[in-house]
Amino acid sequence: MVPSIAFIQTTWGAAGAATIDMLLSLLSLSCHRIGHGAQALTQLLQNLQVKEAAAMGRRRLERGQSRDASPVEEGALLGRTLLLIGQEELASDVFHQQLKAYDAVSRSMVRWHSALDQAWMFQHLRKPARAAACWAIVANDHDVPAPLRVEACCGLALSLQAQGQHASALVAAQRAQSLCESEEAAASLALHAAAIRLEILSRVELLHSEELSDHAFAEAAQELGRERLSGEALAAELRTLESTPGTPALLRARLGYLAGIHAGDPSGRQEAVAGFGRWLRQHGISGIDAEARVEGCLALLADRAIPAAREAIMPLAGGEREIEHHPLASDIQYCLSKIHMSEGRLGESLRQYKRHVAQAMRVVHHAALQRMDTPASNAPQDTVGLRLPPRYRAAYRYIIENLHDPNLSVREIAGRLGVTERALQLAFRNHLGMTPAELIRRERVRRIEGEMEEASATGGRVHMLDVASRWGISNRSTLANAFKLSSMRH
Repeated sequence: MVPSIAFIQTTWGAAGAATIDMLLSLLSLSCHRIGHGAQALTQLLQNLQVKEAAAMGRRRLERGQSRDASPVEEGALLGRTLLLIGQEELASDVFHQQLKAYDAVSRSMVRWHSALDQAWMFQHLRKPARAAACWAIVANDHDVPAPLRVEACCGLALSLQAQGQHASALVAAQRAQSLCESEEAAASLALHAAAIRLEILSRVELLHSEELSDHAFAEAAQELGRERLSGEALAAELRTLESTPGTPALLRARLGYLAGIHAGDPSGRQEAVAGFGRWLRQHGISGIDAEARVEGCLALLADRAIPAAREAIMPLAGGEREIEHHPLASDIQYCLSKIHMSEGRLGESLRQYKRHVAQAMRVVHHAALQRMDTPASNAPQDTVGLRLPPRYRAAYRYIIENLHDPNLSVREIAGRLGVTERALQLAFRNHLGMTPAELIRRERVRRIEGEMEEASATGGRVHMLDVASRWGISNRSTLANAFKLSSMRH
């Protein structure tokens, strides 16, 4: 039986357009928080020299030239900057190196700052549930310095909204604002906390559009009542914040764009979308290009600006397999469905819409699994890959993200990484105590067991082989062997 759209909306919410492009606002907050702790880096970022800041930060880190800056703060800001320009592998290496800098200060510093670094990485990788667990470590610890808690609360707000939890996201943003009001050390971040709140409300308003009412995740946005702002009121608040003296250039660009897409003039909205895309390319901020295109396309579809919407989304509309494996597949398919519908291609529109709903079901499925894990049990698992040398951590992530693929193999992983199968086997055995194949088997068994336990707890009836097939095992003997070998390791 196929669950209804209402079930999807209730279970997951209005993830809709991805929220990773909101990391631009969060980078501005980090930059402002760190300030003199990494003055050379923050100065370049404030001047919108993002790629130059990343290049200089890498040189300084490699040469140990941080006598005029805090190694803790400069390295953290460098990692965040690398994510925004799409260099996640380098960012991962920087975050790994940062552990030594944190440990040189205190064990608490390791816990707090590494949690923030992981949260940034998971948010960039479109893993909002894992990001939320990391943000919460810092946001909920009253021993953490107030400025760090403000950043964590703002990040938590973005992760919660990416999971469709709009009310909880607003609460997290309001917590950040309250900290800025009550803690003198965090007062200077009040403007950024206010901006994050408007980011949340902006996404809600977009999903309130009548034209987007058939989006699989649209209904949950209707749950917000008096907290919601109309498009005109939202645009006015965004413009006010944008024009406030002292608003950093990074944040000002994002606020101006959001104000533009909520303005009353359709031509102004189209120019806002096109202008923001040009601005991102001009400053080399490629790490959020796809999300900006999806967000822009949805805004244009809400305005029935089909030609402009097509222009925004088509660079992401490659082959079917490419779209299917894109992290933003559900939204891309939805946008294509709406565009095909407007062009009279009803068959293609329906096909894309069915895929959009199917992708939404996958999101619900993964979300349910992630909710089964408590933060305490989830945190150690998130750091397993960090035991590997930097070059091999991508292989670990690829395995975890593709456990559902029955064709997942050591040969494929080694080929993607550009190493021999033997080198991959040795790296995993030496640093994780198991081969890649053993890791795949263990993680699949864990997920199958988790689904079976959840079904049992809720009174549901499922066949184990059906569950196993969703995790890449469709043969009964292979399933039995996987459980046998997994139990032997324990």
